[in-house]
Amino acid sequence: MRQSAGRQHLMRATEAETKGDVPTADREYALAAEAFLKSAGEYRDSKSYKKASLNMCAAGDVYSDIGEASKAVESFQLAAEDLLLASNEHLMWGEDTETSKGTAIAMAACMIYIMIGKEADGFYKARSFAADNASKLRLPAIVRLSQIPQMLESAIQSVNLEAFASAENAAVTELKAALASANSQELTKYVDRGLDMVRELLRGKLKVPNLSSQLVLPVDVTFTEEIPVKVMITNSGDGEALNLSVEWHFDDGLKLISGDATKVVNTLPPGDTLDLAVVLKSAEALIGMKEFSILVRGSYGDKLKTTYSLQAGPGTLVLKDYKISEKLLQDADVTDGRVSVLKDTIQSTELEAEPLVRIVDGLIASLKQGRSDVEAGELDSAKARVQVVNDMVDAIDSIVGDDQLIKKVKEQKEDEKKAFAKEKLTPVLNDIIERLSTQEKKLEAEVQDSFKEWDDIASQKNELKSGAKRIKDIADNLALSGADVTVLQSEVDKVLNHSFLVVAERPSTPEKVEMALVVARSLRNEITQLLESKKAELE
Repeated sequence: MRQSAGRQHLMRATEAETKGDVPTADREYALAAEAFLKSAGEYRDSKSYKKASLNMCAAGDVYSDIGEASKAVESFQLAAEDLLLASNEHLMWGEDTETSKGTAIAMAACMIYIMIGKEADGFYKARSFAADNASKLRLPAIVRLSQIPQMLESAIQSVNLEAFASAENAAVTELKAALASANSQELTKYVDRGLDMVRELLRGKLKVPNLSSQLVLPVDVTFTEEIPVKVMITNSGDGEALNLSVEWHFDDGLKLISGDATKVVNTLPPGDTLDLAVVLKSAEALIGMKEFSILVRGSYGDKLKTTYSLQAGPGTLVLKDYKISEKLLQDADVTDGRVSVLKDTIQSTELEAEPLVRIVDGLIASLKQGRSDVEAGELDSAKARVQVVNDMVDAIDSIVGDDQLIKKVKEQKEDEKKAFAKEKLTPVLNDIIERLSTQEKKLEAEVQDSFKEWDDIASQKNELKSGAKRIKDIADNLALSGADVTVLQSEVDKVLNHSFLVVAERPSTPEKVEMALVVARSLRNEITQLLESKKAELE
């Protein structure tokens, strides 16, 4: 009844999943697992170990489906233990037929251990079973059944694929047949799962292939050209890729000119790259542009006969009725001419030329790089560069051709020059006036010194005149005494009457100082008037 209830819960869980009722499905799955576990417990209590094992396996399947890994492992482990106990029920009779059935059930238990990742326990249980029942394992077929886990263990340890193939064949043909004879064919799926786990263990130790692919499609092709297309397949794994099969898939409208639509390569060693090329052509010469899809599919295997898939693409092949590269080069030539004209215009404009010239030089360099991009097949990059250069030329050209802007810039420059000149001229004017005033003050300070010099000269003249008078008096006295001093008297009269000894009236300002002051004041006035007039022009 509990076993039946478990199946009913599974049916209801499946129905809920179909309706998208996830909470109900999860609840029914949990109830199903619980029912199977209780049924297994009751069978175990009644020593019906085989039925207990089957119910534990059913619970493990449910837990696996709902992602309860730890509970699934625990359930399967108990199922394996129950199977080992069930095998003893057959071995106790000592008959070869029953021994065969018991051995098959015991080996199925070992395969369940391997399936849940407890392969060490599975191999140990198999060896213990063979040792404990050595006297009962008389027939070669039964002995071979008991040795299947040991054969798998040896294949794993030695990483021997041939040994694994032999053990796998024994498990599939002999163990499954023996389980069917023991009316335990429900256990065969766990044998397969155990073999899958052994295969994974071997794969972890084996050097396996890992293929990557790259579809190489040409750009800038026309409807009338033959189109080379290539796929590069690289084995970046550690093992050989076996029986590599590759097939090309094209859209309608493309036809195969040369090359193989399908290709089979027996072996692709690790580190090697396989290049497969075909040549296509448009089925008809169309006008405008059309896109075609290209795809490469393939498969390959490893030494464990595991099959892997391979795909390159889909890629899009664009065909046009003209060469994009030729058009881009023509556009670049036209743009180059525009840039040259613009550079000449900049040189003659009132705007600041150097920054604009630097920008234009950068545009010329960008055009040069655009041509290099065309040669390298980087057509999108080249197209973007030409477009940007044209946009920049338009922008700079609009600036250079803006008369109002140029007039405004010119006026602004003049204002800046006047402001700069005025800023420099005003302190110069003040400095000159200050320096001339200082010189006038120095000249005025020299008046007293100049009067002292005038007084000294007048005093010297008066002394000379007094001395000449004394000489004249002496000469007159000598003449009275009869001496002939007529010449002396005549010369003394000349001296006394000489204009040099005439002392003029003392002036209010010395003559040389007055002259210097006049010159200084005249210079100050003229310079001040000149600078003030220039300053007025800058207003």
